[in-house]
Amino acid sequence: MISFKDKVAVVTGGAAGIGAATARKFAELGAAVVIADVDAEAATALIEALKGEGLEASFVQTDVLFDEDIEAAMEHAVSTYGGLDILHNNAGIPRTRAPDAEVVDMTAQMWRMTLDGHLTSTMLGCKYAIPHMRLRGGGAIVNTSSGGALAATVDLTAYSAAKAGVHALTREVAVAYGRDNIRCNAVVPGAVLTARGRATLPPEILQMFADETPLPYLAEPEDIANIAVYLASDHARMITGQAILADGGMLSKLPYWSWKLRALRGEEFDLNAADIS
Repeated sequence: MISFKDKVAVVTGGAAGIGAATARKFAELGAAVVIADVDAEAATALIEALKGEGLEASFVQTDVLFDEDIEAAMEHAVSTYGGLDILHNNAGIPRTRAPDAEVVDMTAQMWRMTLDGHLTSTMLGCKYAIPHMRLRGGGAIVNTSSGGALAATVDLTAYSAAKAGVHALTREVAVAYGRDNIRCNAVVPGAVLTARGRATLPPEILQMFADETPLPYLAEPEDIANIAVYLASDHARMITGQAILADGGMLSKLPYWSWKLRALRGEEFDLNAADIS
């Protein structure tokens, strides 16, 4: 049984989606959780729900484009709960705020903004968390990456580069601070049925994800949260420097072979069964 009793966790981007699911699981397993997010309304609603269940959680408004906000989130955890044991670097920056493009259409500003929101922010989370973890005799960092780090997405050039950088950063942190009993890993989701995804992605895109996934379902935020929680726990004490792919097998196959095999079998993916509505 995983327990985070007497542990303190910070979850960036913890107000919705994967971050909210992870924050809830940490709290349910005994941790005091700091939700660091730019969305005060959603974060406050989640905090109130967790406290209503007798769980310990607090909120600090955090925009990961500002290093002082990231530092303040770690300081809030220490001043409120006495230390810091776990960091889930989950926050990024939406494409609506940081447009992305193919290389010939990329501007330096677009590139820098996207890398700042996904890669630099993850580095700064580690930078400001590690000194506090050292004082606790160790800790665990889990970075949220993306399948885009492993396969081209064509028009998400800066995002894919940033997430690939997260993998390299994860290894560097794991090796540099392993002797401090600090582990660092990344979870690498594929398609995840977050509320934002359900609301913004066209049905044909969701169908494409479903068709390209060997498993007969797409991931829910809780599926990714389960992996993040495991990596942060003592059950994963020998796992560090790793990027754990959680895409339902999407990147494990030859795409044309999968499609042909399903067609020969007469198989179809029932999108309604995936409950994406």
